[in-house]
Amino acid sequence: MADKERKEVVTNQIETLNEVNQALVESLSSAQERNLKYAQSVFESTIGLLKNHAESARSLLEQWEQQAQKQIGDPKAAESYMSFFRAPLSAYQQTLEVVETASKRSLESFQKATESLQHAMLQGQKQWQEAARQAQHLTEKPEKK
Repeated sequence: MADKERKEVVTNQIETLNEVNQALVESLSSAQERNLKYAQSVFESTIGLLKNHAESARSLLEQWEQQAQKQIGDPKAAESYMSFFRAPLSAYQQTLEVVETASKRSLESFQKATESLQHAMLQGQKQWQEAARQAQHLTEKPEKK
């Protein structure tokens, strides 16, 4: 009878560890998904804000250009004057494009890393379950004397 009770205790411990392992995998997977969604929302809102600033600066530059043409009168002089203001805006827009591209790549890398982590967790869980089955099988074998 003691042998049967020992097997039950071992079996219960294995089942409990299996349940804890499953809960841990689900929790980690859920956390990774939330992290990915958060990173995506930060990326999208930041890029949107930067684009909004660039558009506002472009609009302001157009207003200045119209005023400069009225005040200066000479289109070539006004163009020369406005090119002074366009240069920083153009550089800002190019920087924005580079940041957007780099951020997209980083986000894609983060997403791939998340997928790899989830795959590794599932593999680990399968290995754990197999080890638990083997341990349970060993406790069920009759002892030879």
